[in-house]
Amino acid sequence: KAGAGGEAMMRIGGMILYGLLLAVSGCAMGPSAPVTEYTLSPAALPAKAVHAKLPLTIRVSPIEASRIYQVPDIYYVEAGYQRNPYAYNRWVDAPVRMLQLVLQDRLEQSGLFKAVLPSSSSLVADLRLEITLYDFFQQLGKDDSSEGVVRLQAYLVDAGKGKLLGERQFLSRVPAASRTAAGGVAAINAAVADILPQLIDWLAEVARVD
Repeated sequence: KAGAGGEAMMRIGGMILYGLLLAVSGCAMGPSAPVTEYTLSPAALPAKAVHAKLPLTIRVSPIEASRIYQVPDIYYVEAGYQRNPYAYNRWVDAPVRMLQLVLQDRLEQSGLFKAVLPSSSSLVADLRLEITLYDFFQQLGKDDSSEGVVRLQAYLVDAGKGKLLGERQFLSRVPAASRTAAGGVAAINAAVADILPQLIDWLAEVARVD
């Protein structure tokens, strides 16, 4: 019995020691740094009649992109093929999902189409807009400069016939005010704001259903 009691005491002592070690290690590490979150909210389109409304509906398909743009990380590039995420800064949502909502909103604001349907809609659309996002990052220069880089490929499809009406790649590089994550986010927002009206102008040129 004495031996069993001694083993129990040893187990209790070990648990207490383990708890103390965890507490000490937690104090040594200190509190984790706060994470700053950013949103994609580019400047609105100019308040003017961009184009005459087309008697067509369009559906915005889910945006395609590599895995790195399907998570909320904010990426910067220093050189070569490296893509590095900021440790304590991130988007509020994945770039593909934020860009999807922004594109939907701006197409509706443009008044170009009779209706702009989300990808989840069960209604039949005349046209389908497909987007592939290739670049969405902050490029750091060799000096103190940096810029926001956004590049995407757009495809407009006649949904009824499954016919490609047009395709075009859009690229925007906007200088950032600083090499920080905040500077990069502002520049990326400006790059998206630069691309959106170009995309809408292009849609106005190629949108048609025979």
